[in-house]
Amino acid sequence: MIWFVIKLLILIAGLIFLSVIFVRRLFLVLTEKKMQAKLLKEETAKMEPVVEQVIAMPQVVSKTTDTRLLFKKGEVAFSKRDYDSAQRYFVKVLEVDEGHPETNLQLGLTYLKQKNFPKAEFVFHKLVNLKKDPVYYSNLGLALYSQGRLLEAAEAYENALSLDNKRAARFASLAQIYRELNNDEKAALNFEKASKKSPRNTEYLWALTEYYRKLGREEDLLNTAKKILELDPYNEDARKMAGETGANPT
Repeated sequence: MIWFVIKLLILIAGLIFLSVIFVRRLFLVLTEKKMQAKLLKEETAKMEPVVEQVIAMPQVVSKTTDTRLLFKKGEVAFSKRDYDSAQRYFVKVLEVDEGHPETNLQLGLTYLKQKNFPKAEFVFHKLVNLKKDPVYYSNLGLALYSQGRLLEAAEAYENALSLDNKRAARFASLAQIYRELNNDEKAALNFEKASKKSPRNTEYLWALTEYYRKLGREEDLLNTAKKILELDPYNEDARKMAGETGANPT
């Protein structure tokens, strides 16, 4: 009887010991799973901003690359005188970056080549509002002149020359506008400035002879005829003019 009780107690103790081990292992497993879930959540939270950057970056790079590629294609088309294609490329660039100065300039020049002068005027007006640049003003002047708006064109060229007076062609363009406005004094003045910037340009010198004759400036007419003969010694018209004004053509 005593041995039976002892065996029963040993069995009960063994069962209790095994139960404790099982419960302890179960607790460790649950604790480990909970820790893994927590670590996974933390790692996921750390990764989210990186994932967003990786997704966003290709879109930004693609847009920049696309506009540069479109602009280059527009330049190539313009150089090949394919102005319709150039216009389409430049317009697409401006759909992304409306205020881009270089693209606006190229589009304005394209409109001038297409003889779409109202659109060219619009683009160059936009550009001069962005920046007071002599190139923008002179092209605005050309767009206005081509529409017969001479006074506005003269103002645009005056603005261009106030910013940069180094180019003879700008003075000549302004002189031509004053010629059409029948303003002989200003036409002569600007042809003189053009000729000083480009002294070997006989077109400017011949234009000056026209105005010196109209204005009765005989001495200036004689000197201009001499300059033409220096550049073109066998020009009969210049020799005749020099002779008429008292010069010795030989």
